[in-house]
Amino acid sequence: MLRKLQTLAIAGSFVALSSVASAQAPAAPAAAPAPDAAAAAAQQAAAQQFSINQSVGDWVVRCVQTTIKSPAPCEVMQTTVNKDTKQRISSFSIAYVPSRDGYAMQVVVPTGVALSKGLQLGTALNGVKFNRCERDGCYVEMLIDTNAINALSAAGKSTTIKVSSYGPEGKEIPLPVSLTGFPEAMDRMKGLAKDRAVALPANAPALPTAPAPAVGAAPLPASPPIAAAPARSAPAPAPARR
Repeated sequence: MLRKLQTLAIAGSFVALSSVASAQAPAAPAAAPAPDAAAAAAQQAAAQQFSINQSVGDWVVRCVQTTIKSPAPCEVMQTTVNKDTKQRISSFSIAYVPSRDGYAMQVVVPTGVALSKGLQLGTALNGVKFNRCERDGCYVEMLIDTNAINALSAAGKSTTIKVSSYGPEGKEIPLPVSLTGFPEAMDRMKGLAKDRAVALPANAPALPTAPAPAVGAAPLPASPPIAAAPARSAPAPAPARR
């Protein structure tokens, strides 16, 4: 899910994870494969793309192959899907940058949200502006500090991503995030990242800590209605992403 987080740093700093994420969306086949064949293909693809791909509670910890050198080679990730349609409602991922002792966060929610109202993540972050919207959703990509990580770790079993629907009413919509296993997943991911990461150059520009406001941007046509009650599912070992 960190497909474009290279915009947070100098060119190439997050390219490793972004290129792997992009590679996970193959062209649509002429005929849909059988479920077993599709699952086997997904597992094989994950084995080739990630050297670490583990479930920890309701989170996935994964790292790119060790042959890929990156300042942020590992991430934790969780995807929330609609239990009926199996379509993604939201995704949440965090990568650790050891050379900066900082965290890069990406949140993706469906299109059709009120961009000017931003996003709230539990008590950790409030009023965060969206960076952009694409066909698959609207993105928040930014750096967060240890205080935000600690707030998530102390939030209990769950928290919510809150957005507002676009329109006169601007209804607030909570999207669930399970925190089961989050502290353990973060510890595991940080340890792996420290062992594998390369340092950002000493002359690298300072990384931004907030995205550019998206006030006034017209929303894209809504995907599946985000007002529908989502069903949280534990992330698969090899989730399919753009």
